[in-house]
Formats: sequence, structure tokens, C-alpha cells
Amino acid sequence: IRVVTITGPNTGGKTVTLKTLAIVALMAKVGLFIPAREPVEIPWFDLILADIGDEQSLQQSLSTFSGHIRRIGRILDAISQGLGSASEPDLQSITDQQDSDNTILEGLDSSNSIPSTLVLLDEVGAGTDPAEGSALAIALLQYLADRAMLTIASTHYGELKALKYQDSRFENASVEFDDVNLAPTYRLLWGIPGRSNALSIAQRLGLNQEVIENAKSQVILGATQEVNEVIAGLEAQRRSQETKANKAATILKQAEAFYLEVSQKAAELQAREQELKLNQERAIQAAIAEAKGEIAQVIRQLQQGPQTAQAAQQATAGLDGLTNRHLQAKSTPKPPPGFNPQIGDRIRIPKIGQKAEVISKVDENGNLNVKFGMMKMNVALADIESLTGEKAEPLPKKSGAKVPGKATSVAAVVAIRTSTNTVDIRGQRVANAEAEIERGIGKAYQAGIMWVIHGKGTGKLREGVHEFLTHHPQVDRFELAGEKDGGGGVTIAYLK
Repeated sequence: IRVVTITGPNTGGKTVTLKTLAIVALMAKVGLFIPAREPVEIPWFDLILADIGDEQSLQQSLSTFSGHIRRIGRILDAISQGLGSASEPDLQSITDQQDSDNTILEGLDSSNSIPSTLVLLDEVGAGTDPAEGSALAIALLQYLADRAMLTIASTHYGELKALKYQDSRFENASVEFDDVNLAPTYRLLWGIPGRSNALSIAQRLGLNQEVIENAKSQVILGATQEVNEVIAGLEAQRRSQETKANKAATILKQAEAFYLEVSQKAAELQAREQELKLNQERAIQAAIAEAKGEIAQVIRQLQQGPQTAQAAQQATAGLDGLTNRHLQAKSTPKPPPGFNPQIGDRIRIPKIGQKAEVISKVDENGNLNVKFGMMKMNVALADIESLTGEKAEPLPKKSGAKVPGKATSVAAVVAIRTSTNTVDIRGQRVANAEAEIERGIGKAYQAGIMWVIHGKGTGKLREGVHEFLTHHPQVDRFELAGEKDGGGGVTIAYLK
């Protein structure tokens, strides 16, 4: 960006903006703090040249326009001499000439490098015919775009607003104006051209209402009016976006405050938990120390007294009393009593994370049938629990004398998985899978156990496999494999 054109109404703050930027640039050059919200970045300017204000002079035959042109001419000369590596006497003469007007000249560099120049032009091209004035302003700004680091110009010419769309080095800005209260807000809006609002301001300043109404009737509706309507829409859209951005910033601050509050409470809870643990440990250590002392006292009494059976019984009773007093309150809670699943009870199968309904009594092998959804399954008593977490009571062991020549129990099937007793049916249909399982049962019959790999997926293939195994005459029972053997994607069938 080399040239910024600031537009907007009179009394809107355009000249204030130019003066503020000039003062800030000078403050930076002398090492003063800049009155702006951090972070602040500003270029270093070797030259700060300004044409601000109206200097008419009857003595020098200067009108408003000619006064501006004379100062702009000296600004261009100063830039040209800076580019041409002017000598020290030339620089001094320029500085002396500048002292007689409002043009600021600061620190012109006499080196061969192109100087960093800030040019500030107030109401560029004003004071003459609007058509010629706007043409002169456009040519001047294009000239400065090639020779100055940054040029800020205020104007009312609508033609200058279009330069942004012809040259990427140009940018628009405008001073915000409150249409309701007809007062400036002194905010600079970047990227949006402004409207003059001359009639509204004239009305606010007390101009005759009849004149105002007549002027409104003289306004030619056309391209200018359409541009003003577009600009008004952009301004309204920007105000809406700023309102939403402010709301979002407020919500973000509230969320950050809530996060800090929650984090602080979490830290307090952790500290409290640690303190409770330390207190418990201290209490336990104190109780242990107290118990050790009392035990040592009993032992000393036993050693010092007559070593008789009655003394030993008294010492034993004393130790039992210590045990009851110190350990009773700190004893671990007993596990909840087991339960006997009955038909119709709701139970949980932790291995597969499912809740099911008992549909049969426990058989002599400790197995029972359950149902969840449309699926029925044979599970071991040890693999289920109540909905409250109680484990099922194991069946009482049958006692009896051994009969010579006969084994009293059947040897447990050793669950060794091989390629012979494993069937992989993943991706198959249920009908094809049943044939594969049938062939697998024939191969695994000697081993007495078979693994069926059906995968998890939607569960349809697993349901079909379990339905087939439930009614197969050679299958004693089946269950899902443990997590290390495949979990819900593998079924283990025990063969008769």
C-alpha cells in the first residue's frame, strides 16, 4: 500500500486523522511511546511532508487553490532532491523555505538511497473546478505512489475512490459518521469509502430548512446516488459484523473465565484429595506405631512376669483386643454376596458388554442359556453378574468316593488353537458359513473345541452362527472368546 485516500463527511475527522499520524510518526522518530494499543508497528520515515490547512494571502496573491499548489510543488521538489542525493546547502535552503508555511520537513537524507517519505495531503485538488481538480489529484497521487513510501490524502472526489480497483498500491479508508446523531465517531474504517453527507451536516449546523429542501431537490439521481447507496450498505454490513465480533469476543472471554474457574476447582479438588490421602496415611502410621508400642508392652510384661500358661493366655487376649481395636475400623469391605440367577432375571455379560435375560436354569456343568435381542447364547455361570455387579454363586462341589476303574470327573478340554480347529468365515453369508462350520466340526471333533472367526461388523453373521450352534447335536456349548483371543469377533464352541 503506497497511497490511502480518506473520504467521508465534513467535520468527520479526516484532518484530525492526518495530524494524528504525523504527530505519531514524529514521536517515534524521537523515541517517545506511541499512544496506541499494542502491538504497534510504524515505518521509519526520513521525510515527513504535509499540506494541511488553507493559507490564502492577498499580499502574495495566493488563493485557496494556488496556496495548496505552491506547497505541493515544494513537497515534490523535496522528494525529487532526496531521490537525486541533494547536497547539504540545498537541503538547508529547502528547510529555510519550509519555515514560512505549514509544510513539515524532517530529516531529509542526503545519501543515494531512496528516502522513506510520508506525505500528508488535506483536501487534495480542492479549490478549483471539480473535474479538473479531481484529474489533478489523480495524477498527483499516481506520481507520489512511485516516489513516496506512504501518502495519505483526504478528499471529497468520488473519482479517487475508484483508484483502489485500478492499482493495487491504492487503498480506501473513511471516517465513521453517526447518521442518527449526525456526529463523528472519530473511528477510521479501513477498506470502505465514505459519503460526504453535506446536506445532513448543513442541516445540523443550522442552515435554513428551505435551502436544505431545495438543495435535496437539486441532487441528480444517478451513478453518484447509487454509489452512496452501495457505500451505505457496506457501512451497515460492517457495523453488523463488528457487533457480532464484539459478541463473539465477549463469549470467548466468558468461556476463558469459566475454563479458569473449572481448572482452579479441579486443582483444589486434587489438592484436597492429596491432603486427605496424606492425613489417612498419617493416621494409619500413628495407629501402627501405637499398636506396636502396646504389643511391645505386652511382650515385656510376658517376659518379665512368670512364664505360665495363664500369663500366655492373658497376653494372647491382650493382642486380640489390640487387633480388634486397630483393625476393625480399617478392615476392607467384604465383596457383595453372590446371587442365584433365576429364569427371567436380567444379568450382565462383561466379556461382550451386553445385558441379557436368563431363559434357563443352571445345568450341572454351571452353564445357562440367556437371550439378548433376537440372539440366544449359552454362557458359563462364572461369566455373568447381576446388574448391580454381584458375581454368581458357584455350584457346590459334589463329593463322593472314587469307583475303582472309573474316573470321577471328565478331564477339562485344553483350549489350544490350531489351524485344524479354527474356521474363518468373515465376509460370508450365513448359509455358506453354516457349511464351513459343519466341515470345521468334523475336523475339530478330536480336539473337542473349535474357534469360529466371524468378525464383529453388524452382528448379523454372529447371530446366525450362534443360532446354528445352539441347535447342532454335536455342540455342547459355546461362548465368545476373551479379549486376547478376539473378543466379540470370535466364538469358541465346545464339542460333545
